[in-house]
Amino acid sequence: MLVLSRKVGESILISESIRVTVVQAKNGRIRLGIDAPPEVKVLREELTMSSFYSSPSKNGEAQALTPSA
Repeated sequence: MLVLSRKVGESILISESIRVTVVQAKNGRIRLGIDAPPEVKVLREELTMSSFYSSPSKNGEAQALTPSA
């Protein structure tokens, strides 16, 4: 994992087509702006975890599953 320090207004580039910019930093939180081509899917990690626990139903819509213990 690459760890970088950036100030508000500074950016990093990923593969020349994705720019991540620090938009705001206050109260121990940061806000990031992400510029990416339309074909690149950008999701918060917790959304990808929720899809891990979902399954398509008969009508094609996702149906939540509970993790087995």
